Amino acid sequence: MSQEKNKRRKTRRAAGQAPERQKRRRRKGNNILWYLLILVFMVTTTIILTTTVFFKIKNITVTGNEHYDNRSLILSSGILLEENMFRLKDEQIKEKLVEEYSYISKVKIRRKLPDTIVLEITEATPIGAIDAGAGYTLISEEGRVLECNTPVLPEEMPIVMGFSEETPEQGSYLSEMDSDNVKRMQMVMKAAEKTGFSYFNIIDLSDPYDLKLYYQEVFEIILGTDSNLEYKMELILKVIETQNLLTGFRGTIDASYEGEVWTRPSGSVAIPDYSSQLSNDAADPAGDDGSTSDSGSATSQPEDNGFSVGAA
Repeated sequence: MSQEKNKRRKTRRAAGQAPERQKRRRRKGNNILWYLLILVFMVTTTIILTTTVFFKIKNITVTGNEHYDNRSLILSSGILLEENMFRLKDEQIKEKLVEEYSYISKVKIRRKLPDTIVLEITEATPIGAIDAGAGYTLISEEGRVLECNTPVLPEEMPIVMGFSEETPEQGSYLSEMDSDNVKRMQMVMKAAEKTGFSYFNIIDLSDPYDLKLYYQEVFEIILGTDSNLEYKMELILKVIETQNLLTGFRGTIDASYEGEVWTRPSGSVAIPDYSSQLSNDAADPAGDDGSTSDSGSATSQPEDNGFSVGAA
């Protein structure tokens, strides 16, 4: 009997506890829902305050700019004071500045909390010039026209011959037709930088199989194709040093032969008329500029009075 009473008590107790458990579960579920609603409200309020009340722009600064007025760049960017810094459209601002200003190659927009925007400008560097007759057209490593009609050629900047465009516009890129010559210009300049080769002030890219450099009216340097340019320049430097060519020599240095450099002295070096090169190319696709240099030097044997350095 006592066991049956105990069972009945337990059954009644369990029956009484079940509604309590359900109530606690409901209360717990309601609490979680309230917490989620409060969290959503707080996040929404924070976003609204961030985009409307806080982080308003009070200062705009420009770094890395050397060619333009900072105020002009800020106006062109379209960034306004009191505007929220997190509502700026970065990519549109970058594209606009790069397109409008030829010397600007990259723009980074940095937010300096709580209220300052910094425009970090990366400028392109001209590595070559086209003689356009009325002035010089400066071009970047990527083949972008940085400046037109510059009256004075910048110091130590080579004139580059062989491009097809006669009057490229500032800010534009040289045409697709010139893309290979842009790459060759890059290769020549990089090889010269790595080897310390500085004995040239004209780069002639008119013939891709007969690249030439000119050093004032002293050297005509024949490189041949654009392969192994660093090695060729190292051999040329060796010849110039060992033969003391900087004193008294005037003529051709031919490095177009594999592993060899030949020198051919002459009374003078005929520098091509680079001021009319573009118009000549337009009239004659073959690019014959009337130069007195030996056009067959890349395939015929050099003269016997030359000096040769073989591969070391």
